[in-house]
Amino acid sequence: MGIRDRDYMRRPPDDDGQSGSLSDSKAEEFAQRILKKYSRLFLYVGIAIGVLLVIAFIVAKFSNTQK
Repeated sequence: MGIRDRDYMRRPPDDDGQSGSLSDSKAEEFAQRILKKYSRLFLYVGIAIGVLLVIAFIVAKFSNTQK
């Protein structure tokens, strides 16, 4: 008997691998709704952080005055 032959490890053929009862929490549902509503939020935040970093490097370069 192999490990694949055990009854407790078998799934019904119509099961897609998601139990749906314990794995879905309120936080996951909230995050999924936010990501669905604001699908490009992380893109815009990433671009904004990149622009701010470039501005910070430019300001640091020009503010470094040596006497």
